Amino acid sequence: MEEKSTSSSKGFLILSVAGLLTKVISVFYIPLLQRIIGLNGYGIYQNCYEVFLFAYAVTNLGTQPAIAKVVAELTALGKPNDAVRALKISRTILAVVGAVITIFLMLFAFNIGDAIGNPDASYGILMLAPSIFVTTLLSSYRGYFQGRHSMTAIAVSQVLEQVINIAVSLACAYFLVKISIKYGSAGGTIGTSVGAAVACVYMVYIYSRNNYEEESIEEQKDNKRVRTRHIIKKLIRYGLPITLTSGLQNFGSLVDMVNVNSRLAFAGFSMEQAQMLYGVLGRYKTLLSVPLIVVTALGTTVLPTIAAAMALRDKKEIRRKSSFAFRLTFIITIPAAVGLSAMAKEVFELLYGTEQGFNLMVIGSVVLVLMAVVQIQTVILQSMNKLYFVLGTFCIGIIAKIAANYILVGIHDINILGVVAGNFLWFVIPMILNQRALKKALRVKIPLFRNMLQPLFASAIMALVIYILKTPTNILITITNGNMALKLISTIIIISVSGFAYLYIMILFGGIRKSDVDAISVRIYNYLPRFLRKKLK
Repeated sequence: MEEKSTSSSKGFLILSVAGLLTKVISVFYIPLLQRIIGLNGYGIYQNCYEVFLFAYAVTNLGTQPAIAKVVAELTALGKPNDAVRALKISRTILAVVGAVITIFLMLFAFNIGDAIGNPDASYGILMLAPSIFVTTLLSSYRGYFQGRHSMTAIAVSQVLEQVINIAVSLACAYFLVKISIKYGSAGGTIGTSVGAAVACVYMVYIYSRNNYEEESIEEQKDNKRVRTRHIIKKLIRYGLPITLTSGLQNFGSLVDMVNVNSRLAFAGFSMEQAQMLYGVLGRYKTLLSVPLIVVTALGTTVLPTIAAAMALRDKKEIRRKSSFAFRLTFIITIPAAVGLSAMAKEVFELLYGTEQGFNLMVIGSVVLVLMAVVQIQTVILQSMNKLYFVLGTFCIGIIAKIAANYILVGIHDINILGVVAGNFLWFVIPMILNQRALKKALRVKIPLFRNMLQPLFASAIMALVIYILKTPTNILITITNGNMALKLISTIIIISVSGFAYLYIMILFGGIRKSDVDAISVRIYNYLPRFLRKKLK
């Protein structure tokens, strides 16, 4: 178990670094794309991408953790050959499902465009359709590697996929926007299929090179083989509720698109104004998703570990991993939310060349913490086979979100801010219900509020540091007539100094312990300044 824990911690660090790298690339990609196709074109791009993300969630986001769960259980029980068979079976099933959905999207792309109230998005949906088939194959391999705690291959494939995606998408958008804005926005989606295809080829290559099939046959000589029917049943039993839950999570974004477009029209906005407001919402969502990458990496490594512990009936390990996951989630997301809120205007101006929409981040950054907590709760409950309970809590959250969107977005003065209120309800309701279920299942109280206190205190100090530093820098920027280089340098300095202040306060008051650092990577401790190492308990 100790060896598995070390592997899990190493995997978390690798996935976190890879995820942050891909998200940072993505954050800079969006402003470039906006400069090429304009805010109106980006609104069209966001619409077609929401449709794709829903289809992607149904075919990929639920299936990967389901495969990882089955593979982790079979490996823990000494059946690695059956784990390989789980990969092959899931790969075949997903290939068929992916092909059907791809054909459906290609045939009905223009009907879908009309249904969501934005016909111009049809071309992007058509271009994104092939990526569903490719990504289903990719998710089967990623699920297998995740179940075996082999996170390096997943991390490399993610970076590779994102780099290829961005390079191809920007090039296609640049050339196609010369024809029209709708073609340019569609061009910005072409790289998705190409990037996924390259990543899939890489994963197949790594799988073949490591000879997993030959090794698994040798290791499982004396163990009874699991029936194919039993593996399929497990994949469906785990995969269906996880897939529905993932679909519901992305259905919320689909609700935003359909509901928001119609309600903005009701509030008196034209189609072009609605597309621009939706583009502003896209900026907010893109920035909000950056810190979540670390939480996603944490969930990816925690799921197979808890699934294996469940298979071995090791409740002590389940409690230990769950408690650590929540503590780390708050340590990461609370300062990120406070920082995004305090620096929203500066970040928007640097990335997007305008402060338009920064108020969404000022008000809505708290949603980041709620999303992260629900994400970890979901992973833990799914690992413990509380699959349909999670699905139920998301259904309740979605209903509340739809109602809030419908009422608030339709009010002219609130408009797009109503989505933030809807998102708050979407996550706070499942969070409360999930926490009660966890307390009952684990038979131990995991105090969320107590775990939040130290990060909240340290984040308050960090916010004060930001405020103190912003005052003289704003004066300098005003004197130099908004010099962009000075804005960039001052923003980097403020983020660095305030981030260090947060880290120092957390270490000083025991919010971050040596055991926490070691759990992520022993090497991190050696890179810390000597005066910080002395204060780590």
